[in-house]
Parts: sequence; C-alpha cells; structure tokens
Amino acid sequence: MANFSLRVGQTFELEGTTYQIERLHRADPQDIGQVVLQRCHDGRTVLKTEQELLSAYAAGRISASDASTSKARSPLQSAPLNGLSEVQMREFKRRRAYVLALVDQGSFTFESEFIEPFIAAKAAEMGDAAPPSRATLWRWHSRFKAFGDVRALVPLFGSRGAKASRQDARVLELLADSVDAAFKLSPNATGADIHERLAGRIDLENARRLPDERLQTPCKRTTYRLLARVEAYDKTVLREGEASADRRFRIAKLGPRTQCVLERVEADHTPLDLFLIDEVTWLPLGRPTLTVFIDHYSRFPLGYYLSFGGTSAAAVMGALRHAILPKSPVVEVIPDLPVQHLWPCFGIMDVLVLDNGLEFHGLDLESVALDLMIRLQFCPKRTPRFKGSIERYLKTVNYFFAHQIPGAAMAKLADRGDYDPQRHALLTMGEFKHLFEKWVLDVYAQTTHRGLGTTPWAKWHEGVGRRTPQLPADLKSLQRRIGLVRERALRPDGITVEGIRYADDSLLPLLKKWGAGTKVRVVFDAEDLGDVQVWGPEEPDPVTVLAADQAYAKGLTLTQHQLLRQQVREAGKDAEDTQALITAKYQMAVALEQMVTSRKQRTRRRAAQLHGITSTKPQGRLEPASAAVAPAPKKAEVPKRSTAAANDPPALLPAFRLAPGRSE
Repeated sequence: MANFSLRVGQTFELEGTTYQIERLHRADPQDIGQVVLQRCHDGRTVLKTEQELLSAYAAGRISASDASTSKARSPLQSAPLNGLSEVQMREFKRRRAYVLALVDQGSFTFESEFIEPFIAAKAAEMGDAAPPSRATLWRWHSRFKAFGDVRALVPLFGSRGAKASRQDARVLELLADSVDAAFKLSPNATGADIHERLAGRIDLENARRLPDERLQTPCKRTTYRLLARVEAYDKTVLREGEASADRRFRIAKLGPRTQCVLERVEADHTPLDLFLIDEVTWLPLGRPTLTVFIDHYSRFPLGYYLSFGGTSAAAVMGALRHAILPKSPVVEVIPDLPVQHLWPCFGIMDVLVLDNGLEFHGLDLESVALDLMIRLQFCPKRTPRFKGSIERYLKTVNYFFAHQIPGAAMAKLADRGDYDPQRHALLTMGEFKHLFEKWVLDVYAQTTHRGLGTTPWAKWHEGVGRRTPQLPADLKSLQRRIGLVRERALRPDGITVEGIRYADDSLLPLLKKWGAGTKVRVVFDAEDLGDVQVWGPEEPDPVTVLAADQAYAKGLTLTQHQLLRQQVREAGKDAEDTQALITAKYQMAVALEQMVTSRKQRTRRRAAQLHGITSTKPQGRLEPASAAVAPAPKKAEVPKRSTAAANDPPALLPAFRLAPGRSE
C-alpha cells in the first residue's frame, strides 16, 4: 500500500491530475508551510499550502502514487565530504566511479550478459583488484537512485560493529550501585550526581588494583548513555531479581526514550469526571468514556473518541481513525468561543502501547495494525507505569479540565460534600466537544510540559522537522481497513454479518472466482451497518457490499442492532426477520424518547448509548419518523382516554421494553 507524506519527491493525484512536490518552505516551524508542486503532464508550477493539501487528503481527493514511496535503508550522509576519513573517502570515490559510469551508459540492465563485462572493464580501467559483484553494484545504484545524491554512496562504517556496551562489567556494577545510592539519598538525583559518585567508586576500586588492571572512568556523556541502556536493567535483574530491578529503575526514571513523533503512541480509556446533558430534554445523561491516543515524544494527543457505551473495540477504532487522519477545524458550538489553533497531529504510528483490556486483545485491532504496519506492544498486567504518558494525561484531563466545569463528578465521592453534579450539569456532547478541543489546542498544548521543558505544540513541530508523518494512500484505504473484523463464508445469497444480509452485484466477481463456501474477511463500521468491506483470499483491495435492506441497516449502529435482535427473540420471532426488526426499530425509537426523560440516570445513559451519541455524532438520534419505512403492525390497539388533548402523542407501543438487569 502506497503512503502519502508532505516531502520532496512525493508524487500524488489530486482530482485526476498528477503532481510532484518540488519544494517545501516554512519560515518558522509553527507557520503554515508553503508547498511548490509541479504538474507532471506539462511541468507547470503550482503553489499550495500544507493545510490545503491535508484538507484535500481528508476529503478523499488525494491518492498517493506507488512511484514515490520507495525508502532508503539507511540515512543520507549529511556531514561535509571533506570530513570523511581517508578510508571512507577512498571507498566513496570507488563506489561513485562505478555508479556514475553505469549511469553514463544511458540504457542498461543488470542481467549478467551486460553487467559482468561492464564491471570487468571498469575494474581494469581503475586498477581495482576486488571489483563489486553484480548484487553489490545493484544495491549502490538503487541507493543512489532513491536519494538522487552521490552522498548516498558514502560508506557508513560507523554503523558497523557490536551494539552492546564496551564498558567493563565491574564499571556497570559500580554504576548500578551509584544509581542506588544517589536515589536513596534524594529522589531528585541527576545524571551529574550519579557520575560524581561513579567516579569516586572507581577511584576507590582502582586503589585496590594493580596498575595494569585499573578501571577507566567513563566521561559524563558516556554515563548518561549508560543510564539509558537496557543492558544496565538486565544486569540488575540478574544480580538482584526482577522486582528489585523494577523498583530501582523506576526510581532512576529510565523510561522509554523516543527520538521523533509517532515513534511511540500510547492509548487508554477513562470515565470522565463530568456529567453531560441531553440536547433535547436537558436532563443529565451520565459520564461519558474518553478514549485517547497520545504521542509519547511530544505529549500531544493524536486523537480521541467519546461515547456513553464504555470501553469497546468500536471506541478504539473511532479514536484510531481520529488519530491518523488530518483534523478538520473545530466545530464551534458555543458562541463567542473561537479556537485559536489548528490541530496539527496526524499520521500512522510505529508502535502502539496498550494495556490488557479485552477491547485491545482481539482480531479487530490486530488486523488493522497488520494492514497499517503498526506494532502493538502490550504492557504487563497491573503495570500502568509502562505507559505513564497516557496515564498522566488522563489525570490532567480530569483534574485540570473536567473538574473545573459545572457538572464535575469529582474523583472521590467524599470530595463532593453537598454538591450535586447532576443538578449542575449544563454541557451537551457537542458543547463539551467544542470546549474540550479548545482546551487541548489553546491551553494544554500551549503550556510548558515539565517533562519536556517546552510546550507539546513546539515539541510536535520540532519532531515534524525531523520526520514527516505518513498517511495511507488515500482516505478510502484507511476507511476500508479501520473497523470491526469478522470472517464469513461466501454464499450465493450473499454474506451475513450480525444477522444482516449483505448482497449486491459487487460480490459476484468474488463468488465466480472463488466459489461458494470460501472464507472471506469482512470489515465494517460499528457506527453504520449500511455496508461492509469484503476481502477475498489474496485480494489486494476489498469490495464494498451494501446491506440488502438499506431501509433498516443504513445509519444503524451495532449496539442498536444487537438490542433489536434481542427484543425480537424475546418476542418469540426470528432474529433475522427483517420486517420484525424494522418494526422493533420504530418501537425502539419511540421508547428512547421516553427513556431519555426517565428519572433514573442509568436509564438516560443507556438511552444516550442507544441513540449513538458520540464525539463523531454529538447530535446522534434515532428518530421515530425515520426509523421505519414499513408501517407499524396493523391497527395496534391503544386504549382511548376521553380526557386526552387533541395534540397528545400516541401511546407507546408495548412491544419494546428493556429487560430487567440489562440497563447498563
């Protein structure tokens, strides 16, 4: 799958026209960058801004070309060539002579009939006693072609050799003792304190050794590097046990180190300490669950998802989709509350760090991560410190944001006193979304982070200067891969997922090619069961298959559908009876209007979940008027009241009810 990024040489299609990025210009890391494009078919220069291109990508109007996605295996030599050692310079000139001579041939091939006589002739001309092989010359040429610069041929001898520490084992032991002593004396011990203690211990050790056996004291920079190495941790585990090593290295604060944005992203959920209200009734709905993805390098939130449904695979997919895609400007719901900054974060992460929740362990996330080449890393059980960045951020959200808003539930019940958060709640989902994004972009991101020494906003832009975020080839590629995953068998009547049949002409080629009974991969959006993506065996791309009954499935959420099936079964009918489901859908829409006005907060929260109110659909509503295309059951008998007003609503149909004990 081709990736798209804002980098020189990137080729992409915009509204049917192919462009190539010629130059990027940004006067200041926080300014809106200018992008110089060249139209490939006529060479005309076009000027765009980075935000215009990202908005076009988010709208699905940009698709990357495979020709621009090749990646070099190692970085380009950026130091001046005259700073190379004599050996490096000699090898560089040798490689350059072979590659440039090959390029001067114009048309050439790496077949043995051509390349071997060429290598022999060039070696004789240069007096090279050890000419390169055909594979070596191909590798040099590929690297030169990928970078378009002869500096790509500079030999990186410095990358050779063992990566383990070359320090004496006794020095490492003394270092571990120095760390222990320094942090026992003060929890705020620094690397300089540890280095001074290490130097003193080595001096005492050398006083007892023969002159030719004395240890060499590492410099201060080496001491800092040793503190960050995993090998020191492993040595402590062997000497004192894993529990002692965990305690020691947690005190020493030798956590994970990241060098660029999107290298490590952490994810987790938390119930917000805040009650939200319904947009129609203004009654409290409950505390929503917040799912957040945060970039470890910059501590900038990449994306989030809010819902009343608790932790789930659907919430994880919603947050992941929001994290990867470029962000649209904030929808301003509250008057006179403008958001001053755009949300700059987007891109595919390298490593996603998770806990052991059931929503993270499953085929859904594993399949998406495999498609997007994201490595999943699960923390040991009951060890939240292994993803401390997200844990600290979620605490910041509750204590420094949610607790400052009317309707705050407080972390501890004893802290409430006589304060009733439900009586003071005043924000709807849409209003909270606006306020939350303003706080993230204009307050949190602009406040100096103690662990970074700068703001998350500045740190993100600093990291983007080193690494350009990668995106899937286009919006459809992402939408086809992020979702819940099921495995189903091809059948002449289509594919059945969660009791809904999907069948149209787009499925016919797969059926003809592979035959009935073949296992296929199905990906669908839990917030809209109107269509699914079907991947045949060994097929590079899926086909979109619509639900056979669009009147029922279009816009229906998985939670709503599962409850409808349950109600139909309890009524003694077939759970896949479409007419029964449509009738139950209408009845549920009417019942939800009653549930949302219930005196029980638990029932109102359940109604918000069934309505599908989330951060992506803050005004989600299952309306009775649009819930059923087919008419309700014939002439349902409703008792007449002689005192009823002419404009009273019809009585609720009795078929729909919430089973006892299922209100959560």
